[in-house]
Amino acid sequence: MKKAFLIRLTEEEFDRVTALANATALSREAFVREILRGATVTEKPPAEYGEMVRELRRIGSNVNQLLVKARALGFVESSKLEETLVLLRRMDDAFTKAFAGR
Repeated sequence: MKKAFLIRLTEEEFDRVTALANATALSREAFVREILRGATVTEKPPAEYGEMVRELRRIGSNVNQLLVKARALGFVESSKLEETLVLLRRMDDAFTKAFAGR
């Protein structure tokens, strides 16, 4: 059962809560509930976020294909491609944690 209570804020407090909530993908009420639960609330991702992640994953896929081909052909420098793939995966994880890890 949900319960409600009235809380009085100064205009500055209200404006601050509103501004903080507006920077997230949450309503003001949901924002306050998340904060009370002790959750880490992050700002909503930039509009370009989805396209950046898709492009990053496309690049990772291409590097992976190059790595498979380099291994098949016996290239010694496949280690550089492996390093690049690891870095791309780290970037993908960082993007996910920064913007999608709510």
